[in-house]
Amino acid sequence: MENSYSIEDLIEMLEDVLHESTRVPFGKKSMVDVDKIVDIVSDMRMVLPMEIQQAQKVVSDKNNIISEAKREAESIIRKAEQRRAELIEESDVMKEARRRATEVISAAQTHSSDIRSSTSDFADKMLMRVEDLLVTDLNNLKLLRSSINGAQNGIQTSQPKTRIMEKPGE
Repeated sequence: MENSYSIEDLIEMLEDVLHESTRVPFGKKSMVDVDKIVDIVSDMRMVLPMEIQQAQKVVSDKNNIISEAKREAESIIRKAEQRRAELIEESDVMKEARRRATEVISAAQTHSSDIRSSTSDFADKMLMRVEDLLVTDLNNLKLLRSSINGAQNGIQTSQPKTRIMEKPGE
């Protein structure tokens, strides 16, 4: 027999030999061509190592592919976890920056309001002081004028009349 048969072909040939066997009368046994069976078994012994080697190569290739796929999957998972950690860190940094910016803006608004209020109070006090000085100066001016007018008319008064003007809005 040729050596180009596969193990499946040889098993099929063995089955054919068994089916072609002749029955022994009055029993369940059959007579087979032992030489054909020995040749087929011999070919099986020669083919089987090649088939086993091919199967082992397929298994080895499959294991290599699986190992490579696992390494690649682990690498992808590591990269994804690193990226996730970076995004979480960026998110935390952004949250902290927003929180801090809100604090700074709030503090600036409070400070601005305080400055505006104290500036307004200061300006009001200064204007009141100027107003008081102007009223005093105006009263002194009126007294001086009245004194000058009295001296021109020849009327001497022992004491000039003092008239105090009221502040506007009072």
